[in-house]
Amino acid sequence: MYLVRAEPALIYLNSRTQELKNSRTGFTLIELLVVLIIISILAGLAIPNFTRTRERAFDKEAQIALRLIQAAERVYSSKYGTYRASVDTTTTNTNLQLDLASTAWNFSVPAASSTSFTGNATRTDNSRSWIISEDTTIEPTCSGTCP
Repeated sequence: MYLVRAEPALIYLNSRTQELKNSRTGFTLIELLVVLIIISILAGLAIPNFTRTRERAFDKEAQIALRLIQAAERVYSSKYGTYRASVDTTTTNTNLQLDLASTAWNFSVPAASSTSFTGNATRTDNSRSWIISEDTTIEPTCSGTCP
């Protein structure tokens, strides 16, 4: 009969493997729920802020485009002696030689004469519109649900 002697290194590895199997690994359900709740609260705070900022950026886009229309109308008036009306963004671009491209706004100059005009930027969902006139000292005004 032969005696088999166990190597000390093998005994150590076996006991270490057993310890790892018995030890707690991973996260508990409570820990995961707490993290999920914290992330939800942070998202709940960030999303409305993001929406407000986005709407303000859309409004700035409309105001800047209306200022551009105003400048183009003044150039047109100095050249032809009258302001030019247009019913939508495409005809505004064509008539005033502009390149307004927006998916959020429809631009038009519904009223124009030899002495005045009114430019509109209407939101595509019709929630609000911005209006400007030939007077460069007056800022564009908003009507509808303005932020």
